[in-house]
Amino acid sequence: MNLRTLLFFAMTSTLVLGCPDKGGSEASAGKNGDSQTKAPGQARGGESHGDEDEQGHARGEEDGHEEVIQLTPEAVRSAQLKTAAAQRQTLSVGLTVPARVTFTQNGVARVAARVPGRIANIEVSLGQKVKKGQALGYLESPELGQARADYLSAATRTQVAEDNFRREKELFAKGISSQREMREAESAFVTAQAERNAADGRLHALGLSDAEIRALRGNEHYSSRFPAPSPLEGTVVEINGTMGQAVDASTSLFTVANLSELWVLLDLSESQLTQVRAGQTVAFTVSALPEQRFTGRVEYVGDIVDEKTRTIPVRVVVPNPRGLLKPGMFAQAEVASQGSVGGEGGSEQPQRLVLPREAVQKVGDKQVVFVSVGENRFKPVEVRAGASSATEVEVLSGIEPGTRVVTQGAFILKSELSKESMGEGHSH
Repeated sequence: MNLRTLLFFAMTSTLVLGCPDKGGSEASAGKNGDSQTKAPGQARGGESHGDEDEQGHARGEEDGHEEVIQLTPEAVRSAQLKTAAAQRQTLSVGLTVPARVTFTQNGVARVAARVPGRIANIEVSLGQKVKKGQALGYLESPELGQARADYLSAATRTQVAEDNFRREKELFAKGISSQREMREAESAFVTAQAERNAADGRLHALGLSDAEIRALRGNEHYSSRFPAPSPLEGTVVEINGTMGQAVDASTSLFTVANLSELWVLLDLSESQLTQVRAGQTVAFTVSALPEQRFTGRVEYVGDIVDEKTRTIPVRVVVPNPRGLLKPGMFAQAEVASQGSVGGEGGSEQPQRLVLPREAVQKVGDKQVVFVSVGENRFKPVEVRAGASSATEVEVLSGIEPGTRVVTQGAFILKSELSKESMGEGHSH
């Protein structure tokens, strides 16, 4: 009995101790397994879900969101945006030659001292806008002062001699004065006139105009101070000399230029001459402003071939209302040939999808155009450009015929797009 009881308790202990250990191990393993398998699974699932959210959101922005540039109405007006429709036509061929920017012939004036003396004062600064006749500076000239004094003295003697001659004529007519006295008065008047004319000629030789001499006669001022007036309305682009500097009559003191219109000068070889005619359009760029294109018209084709260079000069007149072009700049000019657009001038040419060159802007390594997608809203569209001419470029892909894109002001939208890519936002 006792033995059976002991065996029963022993078996029971074994079952009690064995089962819980096994069950606990399995439960523990199950729990640990869950934590070690589910947790990584959840972590991966969570990470995967998070990646999908982030990547999905990023892909949505990249694939679904169309980047749009929003401008304020004031910005649109300031940019003076213009649009044009892409259309199929023959591409104009052109001639590309180096060129240089310079003043027009009547648009620049160099102001010389005109009289020997010293610079007393400089009234203007570089870049200042001046009116015609405005004093750019003043000179002190003892020689001019003496010449003025001589003129005023001669003018006074002439006036006195004239009055005396008139009185003697009246007295002679009344029989009060003799003919000899009248002739003496007349001779004195003629001599005084000759002296005044000589003094007048000397003032002219020193550079004074008739108006300046009349003004001198009116105020009877003996000053040796002499103004250097601007001969035209424009901008002061050069100032030579300093206050107190001695100058002679030929010393150039100031240069004033009207920069609203400039010349672009081209030198063509004899073989290129047949492709250029007066009135043709010329487009060109300068290295300082590579994204902007300027246009002008051929005003003059030279009549003489330079014997040394064997080239013919061509002059192009270019408006410069904003003053972006500077005389002395080097340019790359493209002359649009006549008779190439629309298949004129001979052989039939293929039709191409064409846009004005300024419409296609380079952004990074891509070429884009800007399409209006609403009021003051513009979307960049990537295109692939092909052949180009002086004013046009072929579009191989990216847009359809009839699509209206921004032409004038496209480079401004490009700048706004660059701000967007740098994270500056849509604050336009």
